[in-house]
Amino acid sequence: MYQSSITIFIISCVALSAHAKKPDFAKEVLPILSDKCFACHGPDAKKKDIRLDSFEHATKDLDGYKAIDPDNLEESEVIYRMFDEDDPMPPKDAEKQLTKEEREILTQWIKGGAKYAKHWAYVPPIKDREHKNIDEFIKAEFPKGKTFAPEADKRTLARRASLTLRGLPPSIDELNTFLNDQGPRAYESYLDRLLASSSYGEHQARYWLDAIRYGDTHGLHLDNRRAIYPYRDWVIMALNENLSMKDFITWQLAGDLLPNPSLEQQVATGFIRMNPTTGEGGAIPEEFQAKNNFDRVENLGTVLLGTSMQCVRCHTHKYDPIYHDEYFKLMAFFNNTAESPVDGNRYDYAPVVKAPSNIHDWKAWNKLRAQGKTSRKPVFTAIETQNSKTATPKAKYQTYTFEMSQLDKQVDGLKLEILNDKQLKNDNPKTKQFYIKKIKATFLFNDGKEKELEFDSISGTSSHNRFNVDNILKKKSNPGWRIDLTKSFNHNATLTLAERLNTQAGDKLKIELHIATHAIDLKRFKFSTGMHLVPQTPFEKIEHRFATTMVAKEGKVRPTYLLDRGEYNMPKGEALEADVPAIFGKMPDSAPKNRLGLAQWLTSPEHPTVARVLVNRIWQRVFAYGLVRSPEDFGLQGDHPTHPELLDFLALEFHKDNWDLKKTLKKMLMSKTFRQSSAFRKDINDPENKLFARGPSYRMDAEIIRDIGLWSSQLLDKQMGGEGVKPYQPAGMWLAMAHPSSNTKIYERDKGKKLYRKSLYVYWKRTSPHPMMSLFDAPDREVSCVKRNRSNTPLQSLALFNETMRIEMSRKLAERLINEKQSDEERLDLIFTLLASRSASSHEKQVCLELLKDLKTEFKATPAKAKDILAVGDSANDSTINTIEQAAWSQLAATLLASDLALLVY
Repeated sequence: MYQSSITIFIISCVALSAHAKKPDFAKEVLPILSDKCFACHGPDAKKKDIRLDSFEHATKDLDGYKAIDPDNLEESEVIYRMFDEDDPMPPKDAEKQLTKEEREILTQWIKGGAKYAKHWAYVPPIKDREHKNIDEFIKAEFPKGKTFAPEADKRTLARRASLTLRGLPPSIDELNTFLNDQGPRAYESYLDRLLASSSYGEHQARYWLDAIRYGDTHGLHLDNRRAIYPYRDWVIMALNENLSMKDFITWQLAGDLLPNPSLEQQVATGFIRMNPTTGEGGAIPEEFQAKNNFDRVENLGTVLLGTSMQCVRCHTHKYDPIYHDEYFKLMAFFNNTAESPVDGNRYDYAPVVKAPSNIHDWKAWNKLRAQGKTSRKPVFTAIETQNSKTATPKAKYQTYTFEMSQLDKQVDGLKLEILNDKQLKNDNPKTKQFYIKKIKATFLFNDGKEKELEFDSISGTSSHNRFNVDNILKKKSNPGWRIDLTKSFNHNATLTLAERLNTQAGDKLKIELHIATHAIDLKRFKFSTGMHLVPQTPFEKIEHRFATTMVAKEGKVRPTYLLDRGEYNMPKGEALEADVPAIFGKMPDSAPKNRLGLAQWLTSPEHPTVARVLVNRIWQRVFAYGLVRSPEDFGLQGDHPTHPELLDFLALEFHKDNWDLKKTLKKMLMSKTFRQSSAFRKDINDPENKLFARGPSYRMDAEIIRDIGLWSSQLLDKQMGGEGVKPYQPAGMWLAMAHPSSNTKIYERDKGKKLYRKSLYVYWKRTSPHPMMSLFDAPDREVSCVKRNRSNTPLQSLALFNETMRIEMSRKLAERLINEKQSDEERLDLIFTLLASRSASSHEKQVCLELLKDLKTEFKATPAKAKDILAVGDSANDSTINTIEQAAWSQLAATLLASDLALLVY
């Protein structure tokens, strides 16, 4: 092939200038190829094009030339093309161009033999025999002669550790216990107490819920409520109990496939059900069967493989060695789950189970169950009825009356069954659907007296989320319980009485059904009385409070095909068997080709990536940045680890420690690396702290910022678990974002203690998360998030001083300071100790006291402003405190809560 003498001259100059040492392929060469070349010449290149992603492809004969010629390396096409002025590679119009240094590296690599190696993330971790702990790995990368920064003082360290492990500062008692402990194990004992705190699981759960896109709503179209919060409670409990992360992953992926799965293992499979779903009228089931599984595959890629799988949906990965058909083989693991492709806009989108409705109930239920306690099963007795219909043409509904005699001696409730056509003697229904608006029950005593009965609860089947069975007991805005008669069904409702009914001979029961529709055949309705519906024992009372939660189950086997360009209606070739991307290693031969086998493969000691991905995110939550600073992407386009040998060490230790999260966290927090002062070091040029030569310092996440305010003001409600709560929020936000038919279009905020629940429990509407969460960079959880942004905006400052909850926190914190301390100086020391675990410095005291003086002067001149501040929020005000004093301290408290003192880990 002809080449100009100019090009040859340039090449020879480059060869002379290149450093003699061969470039490291993984660290130097592969990042260049991935960033500048693979878009055109990677795994997704056409068959006749140059490919540079492997030695085999790079040395392939392409009609007379080779990209890399192993027999004559200096004549390789790549070298000529890099320096060709007429037809360069990359082309002149390419967005990314090679630098002079990058050309030198690639030239030297090719001339040195063009040795290829696997990307580091696809090679099993290697044990380092030189270093034995975190600090040795970290120090080895310091500039010559440099060592760790001085250790942070005990107060700073106590606060940093507490915020890292449980998302709250230490209480004054906890702080003093640590400060007064002069023993050699003082810090370690302090960490053990933090790890044993119930707040630990709540705080650590946040990171997992972000990653798996937990939300309390469906996420698409109507974005209706969904039954899932018991799954969130299970995550908290599993982390507090330090369930092995191996089991933590296995239960979530395949708890239903384990032998005799426990309730906890079934609830854990809510992980599979976390994908956004829709019940939109025009939704095509086949399309959403594919979309639901796309979401699961791509979430799995981000959360456990550290790999972007989204582009492989349409074509082979342009950068990473993951092939188009491998995406759909991975999807096959999820394609047989039993739920419908579209959710019908239902809250209880089957399959579902019942589980304890909060964490206190979980613990009590498990304890009673361990003691052998059980609950009695409901017993129903079908009864004959005399029935009649009251037809009123102009009325909104018609009344169907049923009178029952020969009752059981005790009645706890009623079961109403709506019979379908096949169960009736006649098969000509008079209407296609009807609505039961109300059920009224009257007890007729044998002496002629009457008593209207009250129902405590109702459960049953529903065919439509908006018109579900619960509507019957609603007093306002009752759209009714819709019964669809167009196809075979099994509609029933069980109503539990508020009090058990004791009957005698001659007593009767009268039931009235208020129905909105045309005439209905009276034979459709079958009644039974029920026993053991009213809970009597503590065990039964807990089970009576059980909540519905979505779970995964295997259903019918669906064939899985490669979809051309990811289009659901463009299948290609033969059906694919479930399998995994080859670059990560093969599945064990003994592993079943289902979700359980997938979990076994992911948690296998031979898997090269999963443990690295997990320990990197653990490191990130401790040190603010991961060893790999692109935690969502360990592929060729991601960042190279700052300390690859340390990452391997931590991954191998994680395996050796049986995937013990608490032990891994403790190792990190015990290290000198974590305990360093976070002050900026002038002696080391490392502005991004990639060397970790100083301690972590960063702005805290939205939930911690809110929780610190609640905790310090003594507003925090410590109730764990339960349905998401709705604190203050600007009016109309949900309405502006919602479909008119959505059941989350109206935001009805809570009252009482629920307003002050931890932020973990704030109701998460995916199309409109709480504004204070979004403002401080919380994700919407429509897709996986394994690394939050940290922005710094004027709007954040505005909200910190003006949002309702912030003002209420500030006035209650002021109330606490005034009640607990006598002088302004003592009050300042108390608030600084609460927020920063230290006393105020003399300069801080001077500035704060001056501000306090100015505030008191202002409020004395305008007492109405003071009253306005103290009127914000639902919590009661202490009327014994001077209004001017409390308002001034409220403003000072708001200022400190909005400062670095309360917003930063340092």
